[in-house]
Amino acid sequence: LKSALSEEYHGAKVELTPAVKTLISKMTSITGINLPDHLTATLRPYQLSGYRWMVKNSAIGFGSLIADDMGLGKTVQVIAALLKLKQEGRLEKEKAMVIVPTTLLTNWEKEIEKFGPSLRPAIYHGTIRRLDLRDRDLLLTTYGTVRNDLKKLKNRKWSMIVIDEAQNIKNPKTNQSKAIKNLTSDLRIAMTGTPVENRLSEYRSIMDFLNPGYLGSE
Repeated sequence: LKSALSEEYHGAKVELTPAVKTLISKMTSITGINLPDHLTATLRPYQLSGYRWMVKNSAIGFGSLIADDMGLGKTVQVIAALLKLKQEGRLEKEKAMVIVPTTLLTNWEKEIEKFGPSLRPAIYHGTIRRLDLRDRDLLLTTYGTVRNDLKKLKNRKWSMIVIDEAQNIKNPKTNQSKAIKNLTSDLRIAMTGTPVENRLSEYRSIMDFLNPGYLGSE
């Protein structure tokens, strides 16, 4: 892909056929992706672009890091993407999981109810926890709960895993980061309102969750 985009390989010119150019265009274009039917929100233009970008990435197998500043509506964009998965039937057999800090659990419940009321979350938190996803679309839980119940949660294949406040896994050495990366899912989204980290290793840790192996070894 790098050679195709740069049109050279070790100094030799590379020419693309029209068919390959069309294929690359399809992989990178976000036009023509409609909003899900049951979204009860009007997205701003940049939010619509973010939603389409996440849906396109999920279609070709890439994880997405959405890093709009705090207060610019990352959650509604992700809820829209989850609604799109449900509309396409991709939450029927394998469910989604949304992992958030404990302080944001209630906020996510309210945002789902407000913007995506057709999504049916199961809350997995507190002292009495039951992993019952019958008639549910997604599991809404916390970082600490995943860390404590990893054996139970990693035995299930998830359609998509979403993590909010992605800086919670910026240190790859912590048990929490290791637990999140041990979960099984083909599609992944990370959200952060503070995208500027102090070290390249912190960026890599988040990217390692989104697209395992993409950046090679530490």
